[in-house]
Amino acid sequence: MQKFLITGASGGIGLALAHKLQARGVALALTGRTVAPLREQFPSATVIEADLVAANEAARVVSEASAALGGLDCVVHLAGIGLMKSVAETTDDEFSRVVNVNLRASFLVAQAACAVMAEQKHGLFITVPGILGRAVMKNAAAYSASKYGVTGLIKSFAQEYSRSGIRFALFFLGGVDSTFWDNLSMKVQRDKMIPVDTAADLILQAIDAPPHLVLSEVTMQPESHQLV
Repeated sequence: MQKFLITGASGGIGLALAHKLQARGVALALTGRTVAPLREQFPSATVIEADLVAANEAARVVSEASAALGGLDCVVHLAGIGLMKSVAETTDDEFSRVVNVNLRASFLVAQAACAVMAEQKHGLFITVPGILGRAVMKNAAAYSASKYGVTGLIKSFAQEYSRSGIRFALFFLGGVDSTFWDNLSMKVQRDKMIPVDTAADLILQAIDAPPHLVLSEVTMQPESHQLV
């Protein structure tokens, strides 16, 4: 039985992917800051409440998931936050929080996950920098900086673990119709965005690739709003 850890599983792509994987009968560990709904929807999963930027939380989550499942075949790191503000209006605290949650937590989760996978000599690490991890847009300086950082970070991990049996996949998805947009004032056409089920199905392609192959970088964007 395959063993999966999904961070940020309480909504959006993470929730959609968790449902698809549950239907396959895999062993699941799921994290979120609000976990009661996860426990209801995934009674057989290991559900871990966590704030990944708190001290030692990422290492604890990976350790608990690995212990509960008996190892980790795949970690899908989806936890993150958004910020759409002009550079003039972005405060130091806002910039620091976005970088802390999106970039620093990615480092901590990947660091802990790779330690487990390297010992196993196999594993797949997937994360979603989004299209703003490789293209820029006005009013997104802090967010894009954090996501560009994730892109460079994971590419560096791939170099360092190139002979470990660990594969890495980056998804540059543009405009996913998820809860990401619920608390943002930016006007968007959500009906023109990528449905979360489509995004989750795309990630499944990386999961389903033969172990000697890797779907390393994938870009999908709405036809009406392409940045690269």
